[in-house]
Amino acid sequence: MQRQLDEAGETFTDILNEVRRELARRYVENPQYSLLRVAELLGYGSASSFTRWFSAQFGEAPVVWRRRHGARAPQPAQSEP
Repeated sequence: MQRQLDEAGETFTDILNEVRRELARRYVENPQYSLLRVAELLGYGSASSFTRWFSAQFGEAPVVWRRRHGARAPQPAQSEP
């Protein structure tokens, strides 16, 4: 497998980070997951390790990213008086 990765110009770490980035986006968007749970799901031993990685990957802390990009609950339709 290492030979095939070398031939493709990829590393295991590159692939792992790509998968983690995609999963991190999905999990952080979901308000049902605490950020501690997201860290656990992605294999981090602590929330601070996850936060450092996330900030390096996305340019902002996960709590900030969640506020800006997270899924929004549907707004109830307002009835007219």
